[in-house]
Amino acid sequence: MNAPNRPFLTMKEVSDILGISVSTIDRLIKRGQFPPKVKLSPRRIVFMKNEIDEWIKSKKNNN
Repeated sequence: MNAPNRPFLTMKEVSDILGISVSTIDRLIKRGQFPPKVKLSPRRIVFMKNEIDEWIKSKKNNN
């Protein structure tokens, strides 16, 4: 499956899309202010694209 059609995003992709660091994303997750990571396999951790899209929309609505 090519990248635009995948239902998930890697940590690097999320970091690039949002323009924030991986450590900032981890901090937000720990505070409960960001969608949780999903473990696909022992070495593959991703975010669900629809959850990231909803999070972005909620941030836009708050501004």
